[in-house]
Amino acid sequence: MPDLGRTTPDPGARTPDAGTTTADAGATTSDPGGTTADPGGTTVVTRFRGVTVEFRCPDPADTAHLRYYLSDHLLTDGSPAELAVRLETADGGSFTRALGTATTKRVWWRTPTGPWRLYEQWDTHARLPSPVPPFGLPPLRDRLRLRHGAALAAPDGSARTLAVTGDSGAGKSVILVHLLHQGWAFVSDDLLVMDRQDPGRLYYYGRPVGVRESNLRLLPWLDTTLLADAPCLPTRWGRTWMVRPQRLGRCAPVDRPLRLAWRLHLTRGARLAVRTAGPTTYVTWDPHLHLEEVLAVCRRPRPDAEGDGHAA
Repeated sequence: MPDLGRTTPDPGARTPDAGTTTADAGATTSDPGGTTADPGGTTVVTRFRGVTVEFRCPDPADTAHLRYYLSDHLLTDGSPAELAVRLETADGGSFTRALGTATTKRVWWRTPTGPWRLYEQWDTHARLPSPVPPFGLPPLRDRLRLRHGAALAAPDGSARTLAVTGDSGAGKSVILVHLLHQGWAFVSDDLLVMDRQDPGRLYYYGRPVGVRESNLRLLPWLDTTLLADAPCLPTRWGRTWMVRPQRLGRCAPVDRPLRLAWRLHLTRGARLAVRTAGPTTYVTWDPHLHLEEVLAVCRRPRPDAEGDGHAA
């Protein structure tokens, strides 16, 4: 699974604090075994939007997974963590390998002055947004607003950004990879990370891009050697390689705020239909039949498309 848990936050809503088996994660929840001592394991230290976050992992395989997955956000300067996230399984084994199995999994979190609190406990399916990245936990949840989608900065080097939205399987990653090949800059995949006070302001979130085996024939120019050292995960769409965006094209600056200028919303359908309403273009398409037409829509100049009209 690309994210540890669930990838898609509830659009428009503040992420709940409650875990599956707890009432309110804002309330103190005792550690398993009744101890406040920190368990063993390894740590991965990261920084998101100026917040230092430490992930505590039960197994070296989890550490390697997080280091790859969060490589653009790793921190090595020894800064103290403002948020700690602990991943664990009931049997003490690898959290990553337990995903999708019936093994009980728990995610805990705490701030420097607080106790460990249970975010969620589940067996096969998590209910809450993934804590990796920890955008649904304080203090980041009070600063950021999330949507499901991908984003790319315009190839002219400006801060103007295109958001690509739609349900899973609508073809967002196909458009993303094609536009990267054509000189656009990667901003994010799977998540749009927006400022909570100014939803038109978008931030870079570096994470691997999922390249599905079923889509490879739509990417005939893709050098498949790029997939050789990328983790390959079984998903409901078939085998999916998690490829670092830097291997597919250039990336937008990590610390530069971007402006959400226009949006492409994709829906799968047998017949091509394109409708524009303000800064949003709605497209019904079949990627195997209409790819060039939809890429042309993305490249169409939108000099009037400034602002945050699609953040709502």
